[in-house]
Amino acid sequence: MGVICIMENFFIKWFTKCLICVFGITIFLMGETKISFSDKAKNDNHGVFLRNNGEDNDEDDGDDDGNDDDGEDGDDETHNAGKNCLTSGCHSQGKEHHFSIGGTIYTDADGTTERTGAEIKVVDAADNITILRSDGLGNFYAEKNLNAPFTISASYEGREVKMPIPAPDGGCNTGSCHVAGMAGRVFISMNDLDLAGTVTEAGAGSGSAEISYKGDIKAIFDAKCIICHSAEGMKSDVPLTTYPEVTDSRRVIPGSADSLLLKKIDKRSSIGTMWQYLNSNSDYKKIKKWIVKYNAQEYSSGQELSLGKAVPGAEVRLRRDNRDIYKTATDDEGKFVMKAVKAGEYILKISKEGHKTHKQIYQMNQSNVSPLEITMKIKQH
Repeated sequence: MGVICIMENFFIKWFTKCLICVFGITIFLMGETKISFSDKAKNDNHGVFLRNNGEDNDEDDGDDDGNDDDGEDGDDETHNAGKNCLTSGCHSQGKEHHFSIGGTIYTDADGTTERTGAEIKVVDAADNITILRSDGLGNFYAEKNLNAPFTISASYEGREVKMPIPAPDGGCNTGSCHVAGMAGRVFISMNDLDLAGTVTEAGAGSGSAEISYKGDIKAIFDAKCIICHSAEGMKSDVPLTTYPEVTDSRRVIPGSADSLLLKKIDKRSSIGTMWQYLNSNSDYKKIKKWIVKYNAQEYSSGQELSLGKAVPGAEVRLRRDNRDIYKTATDDEGKFVMKAVKAGEYILKISKEGHKTHKQIYQMNQSNVSPLEITMKIKQH
């Protein structure tokens, strides 16, 4: 009996040790798995992603080239979405975690919902390109040293929006920029808008060298001004969408170089605040010549005061990278509609046998998309 008791005690002790070992190994493995998930979270929370980085590459520990995450260790999630993170008390110059760029991107201009996974491209004054990606709160930032001004664009699932002018600093959520009620939040919407227009033959006077609103100036304002100067824009109090609005007597004095409109777009003027949006010497000279020499006329001499003959069956294309992205044709009245066009820059190309091909750069916006009015010249045989 004594021998049996001794063997039983030995067996119980041995079995207990085995259980403790198995339990310890299990705890260790669980701990390893937890660390693995934690590391994955750290990698996904980086504020800066470069094009050559594989963000889904589990083998990348973030320190192989010294230029992938700008020193960010990702151990804290971002916070204060929509706030200006470059203020003196947070991530300003001299702070431990100084940001050169910081902002938040949303799904609409009111900042209703954050836009996760958007790509933000930043080109600084030295032409250095940095690619950022918005996190779960829509925040994006860069700790690397970048020099203003910045050319900034944002893209998401084939849609792209661009700032019309270079940003003077990296604080996107400052009080005078992308906050609700001012320029509106930085946003990319999935609510793609239609692009409509009418194609007509050029009027009798369209071959003239004269400059007119209808033939020359309207296209400039549509491309560079009405995104803000329209009913839904941030400068809705100064609309510039129609001839009467542009030539309002408070802005334009036919025949006078002292017209307020010219002063606002003159880069040499002390009040030339709109030059940065026009940013074209040739466009400025054309607008000045239109006002001073041609008395801000709506039509060229002899040009019909109505749209010319409709051009049915014209092919209308929006192209990018030498391929058609959207394509349609005009109806019997010369009208066309392209459904659900994603925001971005395209080449608008319109062609019809017997007519000269019309081609222009076109920026599709997320709001304030005015119908296009295109005139085509008949080929001379």
